[in-house]
Amino acid sequence: MADGVTVVDDYAHNAGKVRAVVSTARALVDDPHRLIVIFQPHLYSRTADFARELGEGLAPADEVLVMDIYAAREDPIPGVTGELVAQAVADAPGFSAHVQYVPTAAEAAEQTVALARPGDLVLTVGAGDVTGLGPQLLALLGQREQGQEQGAEHGQERQRP
Repeated sequence: MADGVTVVDDYAHNAGKVRAVVSTARALVDDPHRLIVIFQPHLYSRTADFARELGEGLAPADEVLVMDIYAAREDPIPGVTGELVAQAVADAPGFSAHVQYVPTAAEAAEQTVALARPGDLVLTVGAGDVTGLGPQLLALLGQREQGQEQGAEHGQERQRP
């Protein structure tokens, strides 16, 4: 936890596991706090075959950031990107999340730090290098908190994004 934001990493990378972790996390987050999920699809073939199911599993979150695909052992498939999953989130029945396609880890980290507020739960989800985002997010949130505390010491009000 840093700056009041809890960050948890989960290896979920298939549709059933994504649905389970998001559903479980959703039950832990009470209004006005939010569930923010950063998802990195794993494998081009799995993304092509299961984009709809992945999107439905992610849709209960308040904010969803979908990164580009972690290829692992596969060559790219033309037209198959993380954007397919982001669109599937938006198309999911009962969709209420705000979804963004953010291809890179750097973009995902930047957007998440801008979005996250104290009390929020951030999940990094997937079997790829998304797992490295947890420590990075905690460091960035810690820097944000440190900057706000220094501002308060100099007579500025502490403001949250």
